[in-house]
Amino acid sequence: MINQLFWDFDGTLFDTYPAMVRAFHLTLMDLNVDEVEIDDHSIYTTMRQQSLGTAFDQYGAEFGLNLDQLKTTYYRHEVQEVAGAKPIAGVTEILQQAIDNGGANYLLTHRNDQAKQLLADNGFKNQFVDAVTADMPFPRKPKPDSLNYLIDKHNVDRKAAMMIGDRELDVLAGHNANIASSLFDPDGLIVQTGDPEIRVAAMPELNLWLAKS
Repeated sequence: MINQLFWDFDGTLFDTYPAMVRAFHLTLMDLNVDEVEIDDHSIYTTMRQQSLGTAFDQYGAEFGLNLDQLKTTYYRHEVQEVAGAKPIAGVTEILQQAIDNGGANYLLTHRNDQAKQLLADNGFKNQFVDAVTADMPFPRKPKPDSLNYLIDKHNVDRKAAMMIGDRELDVLAGHNANIASSLFDPDGLIVQTGDPEIRVAAMPELNLWLAKS
């Protein structure tokens, strides 16, 4: 049975992408980009299919912006926008199912400790055994160092473990740590998937799959 779940945060546990796109939109306006030139869907697609870092590089180059200024302005907006993000529908049931089945939940995110604060603010603090955030000195996914750290620290049976995320790098991180992976892709945007054990568009689908694992 798969009951040791390692969760990505943005777009997997919490619906943060709308807030991130708003923050990026406001940032471009602050840096004197004409609003008619800002395509929110394009920004979202870049973040989902690639990464926030790619969005910085792409839009910085397109509009001739200073990259450091772009990032500084963005993160100032992001902290405020993301503070109101809410959990993805169906996540609560999966978290509890893992615990009821004798397992545990772990957080593995490129976001800083704000992720842990959002978990606490939404009543999830006690449903997570441990967390790795960007405030810890691990290489970014898909490198498996952070996953291996949590697995080894808590003596997790790799056959009972799964990495759950919304991008290829999450899937690859799981496979690089020799555990199963699930891709949460609610809008079918991910082209390069990393060949997850399961790909779902809604969390209840994953809940049913895990219940049968």
